[in-house]
Parts: sequence; C-alpha cells; structure tokens
Amino acid sequence: EALGALSSAARYSWAFCLRNSKKMTIARIAIAVMTTLVAYLTVQATGWLINAMQGSASLFREKGATLPELVESGIAGPAALIVSLLLVGVVLGRYSWFYRSVWTERLNFRNWRELYDHRATLDVGRFQSKEYDDLVRQIEELPNIWSTRIRFSDEMIALVAALSSFLFFGSSLVWHGPAYAVVIALATVPMMVTEFRLTAVSWALFEKLVPVHKVRNMLERPFRVKTAFVQALGFNQMPALRTEIDANVEEVVRTYDGYRREAFGAEMRSSFCGAVGLCLVLVHAVWDTAANAGEIGTLTVILAAMRAFQSNLETLVSLIAEQWVSAKGVILIERDYFGLRPMLRTDDPAIPDFRGAPRIEFENVSFAYPATDGKLVLKGVSFAIEPGSKVAIVGRSGAGKTTMQSLFLRERDPTEGKIVVGGMELRHILPRDWNEYVSVLWQDYVVLERRVGEEIASSRLGEPYDHDMVVRAAQFADFESVVLGKPQGYETQIGVEFGGCELSGGERQRLALARVRYRDKPIMILDEPDARLDPASAERVIDGVFALEGVTVVMITHHVSCA
Repeated sequence: EALGALSSAARYSWAFCLRNSKKMTIARIAIAVMTTLVAYLTVQATGWLINAMQGSASLFREKGATLPELVESGIAGPAALIVSLLLVGVVLGRYSWFYRSVWTERLNFRNWRELYDHRATLDVGRFQSKEYDDLVRQIEELPNIWSTRIRFSDEMIALVAALSSFLFFGSSLVWHGPAYAVVIALATVPMMVTEFRLTAVSWALFEKLVPVHKVRNMLERPFRVKTAFVQALGFNQMPALRTEIDANVEEVVRTYDGYRREAFGAEMRSSFCGAVGLCLVLVHAVWDTAANAGEIGTLTVILAAMRAFQSNLETLVSLIAEQWVSAKGVILIERDYFGLRPMLRTDDPAIPDFRGAPRIEFENVSFAYPATDGKLVLKGVSFAIEPGSKVAIVGRSGAGKTTMQSLFLRERDPTEGKIVVGGMELRHILPRDWNEYVSVLWQDYVVLERRVGEEIASSRLGEPYDHDMVVRAAQFADFESVVLGKPQGYETQIGVEFGGCELSGGERQRLALARVRYRDKPIMILDEPDARLDPASAERVIDGVFALEGVTVVMITHHVSCA
C-alpha cells in the first residue's frame, strides 16, 4: 500500500514540479546526487590518506620528512583530493540553498495558482456541497495543508539523495565485506516493519480526529474572525469557549499520547536490534584488521561505509514511511480535489444573443437540495416575467426566496420543471454566458479594500475604468453624498489595513448596490437591497430601481412595502 501510494504521489509531484519549474527541479536532483557522491569520495580519500600515512610512518619516525619525500610517499595526492572535495562541497552547498529557495518560492505561487484556477471551474452547488467541505477540511488538517505537493516533492529529492548515498556506501561495503551488508540489512528489518506499522496507525488516528479538529476550528472562530469576536464578547462567551476548546484539545492530546507511548516502546526495540547488528559488524571488522595486519585506512572506510549504509537504510525507510502520509495527502489533492467537477451539467450548450432583457418563464418548477432526501423547497412554481418588469418575490424566512435567486442565476437547476429565458431553456446556457445578462446583489456580499471608485467599477473587472459610469452608479445607489463627504472622493481608500477608512454597514450596502448598477446588465436581481439602509435612503434607492427603463428587476425581500 505504501509503495502504491508513493508511486502515484511521485508521478503527480514530479509532473507538478516539471511543468512549473523544470530546470530548477533537475538542478536540485543533480546537486543532491553530486553532494552524496562528494561525501562518499571524501570518505574514500580519507581511507587512502590514512593508508599512505600508515605505510610511511616508519620513515617519518626514523627521520623527519621533507616536502619532496611527502609527495613521493603518496600522502599529497589524497590530501589534495580531500581539500578539493571539501571546496566542491562548499560550492554545492551554496548552490543547493539557492536552487531550493528559488524552487520553493516559485512552486508555492504556482501551487496556489493551480488550486485557485481549479476552484474557479466549480459551480456554486459544488462549492457549497458537503463533499467539497469535508474534502477541504481533510486537506487543511494535513501537516502541510495545501502545500503538501511542494513538501512531498522536497522530500522526494531528499529521498533521491539518501538513495544515492545508500548505493554509494552500500557498494563500498559489499566490496569490502558482503556479509557485513547482509547482517546490517537484516538487523534493520524490525525497524522497517515498525516504521510502516506506526505510520499506518498515525494515519488512522489522523482520519479519526478530523471531526474533532473540525469542531475546534468552529469553536476558535470567535478568536480569529472580527464579527464572531464582537458577538462572542457581547454574549460573554469567551470563558465557556475556552473550556470547550480545552476539552477538545485534551481529547486530541490524550489520543496522541497513547500513540506516542506505543511508538516509544516499538522504536526502542527495533533500534536496539539495529544497534546489535552494527556492533557485531564493528567487532568483526576491527578483529579482522588486527589479526591480519590490515590497513587502518581500509578499516576506516569500512566503518564509515557500514555506519552510512545503516543510517541511509534507516533514513530511506523513515522517509518512505513519512512520505506515505504526505503521499496520501498528495493523492487527496491531486485525485480528489482536482477531480471535483461542477454539479451542473450543460447538455447541448447554446450561446444566447438577447437584445435587451429576455422574457423569463418558470414552468412547473420544483427544487430539492441534494442532501435533504428529496424534501422540496419549491413545488410546482409557474410564472412569467416580461422584459423590463419590476417584480418582487416576497415571503417569510425559509420560504424559498434564496432558492429562487439561485435558480434565476443558474447556480442550481430545477429538480423538476424548467426555466425558459428568451425561448431558450436555461439549463442549456452555461452559467458564465448567462452571467453576461445578469447583475446581482447578494444578501451576503463582500466589499474589497480598493479605492471607492475602483470597487464600484470592479463588477466589470478587466474592462477600462469609466468614471462617468461610476458617478451615475453612485447616484443610483444614493451613495454619492457619502463619497463627496470624503476628502479624496472616489479615490478614498477602503479599509484601515491599507491606511484608509472603514465604511458603515449602510455605506457598504449602497456601495454594493452601486457596483451592481455599474455592471449595467438587462436583468438585475436584488436580495434585500434595503436591509442595512435607513428609511429615507431605502425609499430613494427603491424609487431609483423602479425608475430604471428597459431593465428587468427582481427584488427578493420579506418587506411587503417594497412590493
């Protein structure tokens, strides 16, 4: 299972790295291999130097050695090689840092771009689905959350380095004593089994605790989100929230403490087995060198090789075991997240070409949300809206007004019946094409921290800024007096975070309404347009709405006065 997960994750990660930073990725792998090769050659050169010094020891004891004699004794060669390798190691170390820094930064930006680009392909129904929410929660509980692909790729390069070192030192150990390699490998088997078993247990605990982390995230929201913070203070909730959070954390800590106790004992036993194997090889290698008058330099190489062999073997197993978790995270992102598709299906899509506002017809429309076991929110709704009409959908809370808005916007399709616009069934028009005819004020809207004029014009983002249209839109929303009351007018910066000013709830409502008007589409859908306005402003806004010519307006409200 581990190798299967690693294989799949490796394919995904290398593909991600190569399409976003091919040269840097290849450079990092090459440097990793070269660095381990330099370390291996340094050990070999050290053994060569020790052997040369051992052979010349009697000459040095009998008389002092001159520089020519040192050169002739064979010491100069390995000494020069060691110095050269150390200098090369310094250079490789700096290049490794440079490429890793650039590679990480570049992939971080590309990672988020890919994630956002895919998210933009989803529709509202998918974005609001339980499947999407559970998947996002699971990803955000991963140790490296949305950056798991980058972390896993970095670990794979470390794995390449460890594998190179394992092969270099392993070949040296096999050359000098094949039995040594077998003994050390067998002594490491318990550690391999332990690592994979503990990793499997750790992943199972992670999946088990995802709902617990999800609850804590909800409880911590008042400490992180401004509106929730204000509400919690007003209700004096902080002490009680702290108690609930502590209980939640205690459950997590208690669960992982049990895992850590089990891991401690298992790893102690497996590590002891590995140490026994290493000691046996060490004792035999020393005895064999002493008994047969072997070269001390060769013994040094053997000792270094066997320690590096075992260390690299343990590192390989640990990395593979640790990457098993990261691999599952990579697969979760690549296969599950990027595998998400919009819930809406647009069969035989057609591009509309309406001249002005089209006629809108609901024909026996019923709707049930996917997770409600077919419970209908709307049942058998039929009506028609003529072009340029001003229509109010009025009803109590929970009566289905917001659902009607979703159907108007084609965020969702009817469960039964159909919606026809300008003679075309709406389910045959892609949402992005239908959006070219509709402008909407949502009940839960967002105002970003741009300059006032820029934010009004943001409903046509990507098009040239038209100041005259901005002014007319502000006048329509009864917002011009607010703007002119600011020293910088339409250049006023929104938000104290950027050194600007905060707008009140009513001012944000009017700015959002001006933004909708600036979009200048033939259909306008307004959800509670006067919700945060004082009576005088609300009256002026509603009068402006009814004064629009050639624009179909659908107001969703529970205020009968608006109708």
